[in-house]
Amino acid sequence: MLNYRPERILIDPEVKNSKLTREICDRFSDVPQLILENGVEQHKTLGLDPGRNPLTQGKKTLHLKYFQGHSFKSCPGFSQDTLCCNYYTLDLVENCPFECTYCILQAFLNKPLITVHANLEEILENLGHQISLRPGQLFRVGTGEHSDSLALDPYLRISPHLIRFFSNLPNAVLELKTKSDHVDHLLDLPHGGKTVIAWSLNPEIVIEQEEHKTARLEERLQAARKASDAGYKLAFHFDPMLHFPGWEKEYPRLVKRLFDSVSPERIAWISMGTLRCLPMLKPIVEDRFPSSRIFLGELYQSDDGKLRYLKNIRQQMIRLLQQELTKYAPEIPNYICMDKPAVWKNTMPFLPANHDELEARLENGFLQTETERV
Repeated sequence: MLNYRPERILIDPEVKNSKLTREICDRFSDVPQLILENGVEQHKTLGLDPGRNPLTQGKKTLHLKYFQGHSFKSCPGFSQDTLCCNYYTLDLVENCPFECTYCILQAFLNKPLITVHANLEEILENLGHQISLRPGQLFRVGTGEHSDSLALDPYLRISPHLIRFFSNLPNAVLELKTKSDHVDHLLDLPHGGKTVIAWSLNPEIVIEQEEHKTARLEERLQAARKASDAGYKLAFHFDPMLHFPGWEKEYPRLVKRLFDSVSPERIAWISMGTLRCLPMLKPIVEDRFPSSRIFLGELYQSDDGKLRYLKNIRQQMIRLLQQELTKYAPEIPNYICMDKPAVWKNTMPFLPANHDELEARLENGFLQTETERV
């Protein structure tokens, strides 16, 4: 696991006195800090060495930003052509210190900095207002869309603010998705049973070859046990599943290791999804990670523009994993992320009629999960 320390901190003038900015700057009090003047372009301030990898080097600059857009919105994966779960995202951090070869952030973030939306109080006030407008809906909200939810959290300490905030929301659930083992600072918080801590899982060989700087598999499972003991509900995401020689043995072993480590009664939901990415990612990966094997599989450009495994490969992989999950814990709702009903029909034991039915299954999984202490 990495230890993050920025080389400098850039601060928008609008957030120089915000509570989150003060907290972060206090933790990095010996790191050079620069207030950005109005009109100063970030790429000029950044001053990257053109001889160094701009994505890797850029992550060493921390930008505390005043965010004016909509941080709270529907999951960008939502599509009428796929079965989606009506998930919502809350964007608070952009970019990630981990170096997963398949990470889509490499292809679409227009700046390589680690960016924090430091007007957190304003963002949460707006979030609470929007959620209050629909009191009959249970919102499932995740922060892991543009960064790993917990990779930087021991240093930024954003999640404790969120956990306390969501503990008082009657109709919202927070999900923190991670490949880290950073949970120690969360264990004593008053979460009220309203936070799900989720781990992305892959076989150890995939973690070693493709998920650089992340926690090892056993470290993730140990962290999940700690979170469970602290009363948090858990979730797991087998995503992206990679097709490699021996996958049909490694993924069942992975499922067994999961249930040897964590009680099924603590798990709210499990998702599955095979590798999919934009074609523009391929040359980036080949340049940054020449030893990566993710593009050695049988991939084609599907009608949504993404590179995917052939349909029969996706079905074979998901069917095997789903059968293994059912063997150990048939009561846990599991679902396929970002794939078409035709794949569900030939893979899963059920086919939701629509997005709302799938959402209801996951809500029930959360509500039925036992909570030992909150």
